Amino acid sequence: MFPGMFMQKPDKAAALKQLKSHVAMFGTWVVVVRITPYILQFLNRENEELALDF
Repeated sequence: MFPGMFMQKPDKAAALKQLKSHVAMFGTWVVVVRITPYILQFLNRENEELALDF
């Protein structure tokens, strides 16, 4: 009926290894997303004076 129903479960060691890998990748992406605005702000050093000319 459903071939996926009868597949063997992976052993716990392989599942833990894959979980650690995925957590590490997720953590890396979080760090990249969090640090990107600071890097862009550092690279885009413009004088941020507000000048109102009338």
